Amino acid sequence: MNQTLTILIVDDEPAGRETLAALLHAERYQLEFADCGKHAIAQARDHQPDLILLDVMMPEMDGFEVCRYLRATPSLAEVPIILITALDDRDSRLEGIEAGADDFITKPFDRIELRARIRAILRLNRYRRLLHQRARFERVIELAPNGMLILSSEGMVNLANPAIYRLLGIADSTIIGQPFARFIASPYAAQFSYELQNVISTPATVARFESELICPSGEKIDIEIDIGHIDWENAPAAQVNLRDITERKRAEAMRQRQMEHLSALRLIDKAIASNLELAATLNIVIDQAITHLGVQAAAILLRRPHTQSFEYSTLRGFSRGALGASVLRIGEGFAGQVALARRALSLADMPPTIEPPINAGIADYRGIPLIVKGQVEGILEIFSRTPILADTSWWEFLETLASQVAVAIDHAALFESIQHANLELTMAYDSTLEGWARALELRDKETEGHAQRVTDMTLALARAMGLPTNDLVHIRRGALLHDIGKMGIPDSILLKAGPLSDDEWQIMRQHPVYAYNMLSPIAYLRPALDIPYYHHEKWDGTGYPRGLKGEAIPLAARIFAIADVWDALSFDRPYRSAWPEAQVREHIQAAAGSHFDPQVVEAFLRLHAIDTTEQRLSILIVDDEEHIATTAHRLLNDQFIVFSTTSPDEALDILAREPIAIILSDQRMPQMTGVQLLERARHLRPTTLGILSSAYFDNDALTEAINLGNVRGYIQKPWNAIELRRRVNEVAQIYRAMP
Repeated sequence: MNQTLTILIVDDEPAGRETLAALLHAERYQLEFADCGKHAIAQARDHQPDLILLDVMMPEMDGFEVCRYLRATPSLAEVPIILITALDDRDSRLEGIEAGADDFITKPFDRIELRARIRAILRLNRYRRLLHQRARFERVIELAPNGMLILSSEGMVNLANPAIYRLLGIADSTIIGQPFARFIASPYAAQFSYELQNVISTPATVARFESELICPSGEKIDIEIDIGHIDWENAPAAQVNLRDITERKRAEAMRQRQMEHLSALRLIDKAIASNLELAATLNIVIDQAITHLGVQAAAILLRRPHTQSFEYSTLRGFSRGALGASVLRIGEGFAGQVALARRALSLADMPPTIEPPINAGIADYRGIPLIVKGQVEGILEIFSRTPILADTSWWEFLETLASQVAVAIDHAALFESIQHANLELTMAYDSTLEGWARALELRDKETEGHAQRVTDMTLALARAMGLPTNDLVHIRRGALLHDIGKMGIPDSILLKAGPLSDDEWQIMRQHPVYAYNMLSPIAYLRPALDIPYYHHEKWDGTGYPRGLKGEAIPLAARIFAIADVWDALSFDRPYRSAWPEAQVREHIQAAAGSHFDPQVVEAFLRLHAIDTTEQRLSILIVDDEEHIATTAHRLLNDQFIVFSTTSPDEALDILAREPIAIILSDQRMPQMTGVQLLERARHLRPTTLGILSSAYFDNDALTEAINLGNVRGYIQKPWNAIELRRRVNEVAQIYRAMP
């Protein structure tokens, strides 16, 4: 406020006055007090308050009487009055209105409402006083805020008020007798002439439209024009009112810009909330920054983990090759200065000894740190080829963008942490299952290696039949644990050297039921129960434990049944030697329609025909983070011959001595990048294909890699097990199809 406003509080109860004073203390009003009606009138005369808060229920002279007295006193008649009363009936309100009250507050009153009403009344009173002051100093015609003209039927000026001359910036009377159309911008001239003639010829017509005024100085002013018919000096004419709408247009433009900003921010919020990869979100941010900040280039740098350096992650408006350096330490370059200052900096803030990050005609620069939980995690940079006209709205949008990028970084870090935790938990689960399977094989030496072999075959057959990737996880677990129920079979039966009796067979055939009872209480293993429980069911219904028939048997169990018999016949057992491959195929084919699902048998025979001509491919995993390399090794070991290392130099040694088909390499490694490794690999083994893995999109690096000709895939970190296996298998298929 320009001046302190005075409020007079009138209440015969000290507690009432103190309560109101406490509520208004923070508003910094000048508070005066009166404890009765007479005292209130005296205080009002002395202080000329801006507002009176008047209690109704007072002895001797109540609030209604005081209100009537004030309204009858010329010097106090315009002072706003709010009645504070416990009376809430219609008659009391009518009496207050008749007495001249401006508003009512009923006890007990809401504190927020009281403050809001006081502010509203004071605002209205302030505006009313301004109008009165203006009326004392200006003539009636000068009160008109808009220009007024009288134009003849030929469009000549017959009369113009002072506001017109002020609008045009010219001396009085200089346009009388002149055509006013010459001040209308050419794109609007035809409409102005048409509306003018239409109104003059049709008296009932009124026209309103927006136009543009051209002042003699060349200044252009947005105006709104109203045209109405008038008789002037016994001839038809037009009354033309002109309103300067420059501020309105500016406000509309600002509102439009704010709406565009809100739309951009909503788009970024949606990207963050939908768990898009960080790189995708950063690309959206960069696009919105360039579009709505009116600049030509922008970039985002991200902090390298466990270092005090920042690397350009996302660029727009210039290439990575235009950068002086792609990695900067704190204090180095413009971005380093921003990180050091921990606040937004402009080109003028930079020391003269520091060169701009790019030299492509940049005339202005803004950099703002991306702070997450007190740590500078990145920098958002804005580049312009012309000076940036940064108003409050511009800065607010830039700061909001920076805040959203910080949120996205934090969100991505949290998501990555959850992904890693989930992956580690999954690996722990699977390790436990593998341990259970090995424990069962230690008990029954005859089946050593059987669980892993049938698991590999079951997964290969399921993939060949097009089962969804998500189902393969449960199929793998079920295959590993297919005979877990044998834990409940006595050694005397399980390890018996000779044939089993009928009673012993009855007990042995309970192992699927034991498996069901053991695994069903474990929530994450319930989807894997189909194989342990149903793998001894037969297509013709003669199997056990439930005697299911045909497609009533779960598909996973039907697939596994073939893999189980294939393994049992293909490998040596103490009581017989392995069958020849052709004999195994003939046996399985002969059992189609009785023991096995004919369609699964057909898929098995096709797959087995392919497998007899293919060997497992070798894959090399290179990642400087050992736990990632180890995890990938374990996830791919069932399908490929896997080599893994944390050193690019060691990777090249492995490549020189091993027939590596695929290299899965991290992009950002200390000794050399993934692109550099794959480029050197191309010279050692031209047929080896590459897959790049990185936490952030690096469009330039990816382009360079693809140009090498040996890169066939890109996996975003943090990856999950299903996505990793899917992508590597796709590249493996490409490798196998190569001549």
